[in-house]
Amino acid sequence: MADSNNNKEKAYELVELSHELMAIANDALLYCKDRFDIERFKQVRDAAAKLLALSADDIDAASAAELFEKEEGYQTPKIDTRAAIFNEKDEVLLVRDYDGKWALPGGWCEYDTTIMENTVKEAWEEAGMKVEPVRLVAAHSNRWHNNPKSFFCIIRFFVLCEYREGGFTPNEETTEARYFSVDELPEDINDHKSSPEQIRLCLEAKRNPDFKPDID
Repeated sequence: MADSNNNKEKAYELVELSHELMAIANDALLYCKDRFDIERFKQVRDAAAKLLALSADDIDAASAAELFEKEEGYQTPKIDTRAAIFNEKDEVLLVRDYDGKWALPGGWCEYDTTIMENTVKEAWEEAGMKVEPVRLVAAHSNRWHNNPKSFFCIIRFFVLCEYREGGFTPNEETTEARYFSVDELPEDINDHKSSPEQIRLCLEAKRNPDFKPDID
């Protein structure tokens, strides 16, 4: 068991290293002008992609190279927003993705929307509900709270919302929406997107008017 855990830790470290090399290469390619330097940093990025493919089971070298190439420019964290919507019984609304797992409604923040605007948009698209943002609950790094082996750094913003109107309709992103007791969350929850601990934190924010956002 110890060997298995050590192997996982080493794999995580290699994924981190591959992303660090990619970030260095893409940052350099944004600014360097010398054609020889450009070629060298492209080679560094290709080496990072090969390292990622060796470290992760769910991506090959060609796909990793394509992924890293698309992330050109200065590297910054990706932004994700999640809407925490509770009913009068303090049950939380979760939506079911097409992969069969449950999560708070949410997704990548669009380039032209604020955190709150994106939270409202995602709640409407995934749950069919119009909501009003109440307060920021948390801004969490996936490396500390969700998926440490993600290919990229993600900051997730959890926003407490009040339901206004609407209801679930089938869509391209989710297959179902349902309220759950926070003490009886489904086993197939997608804790890469919203963990039980983060959902409980959202409930704490709802119940405590003096709650202060938990920011990494």
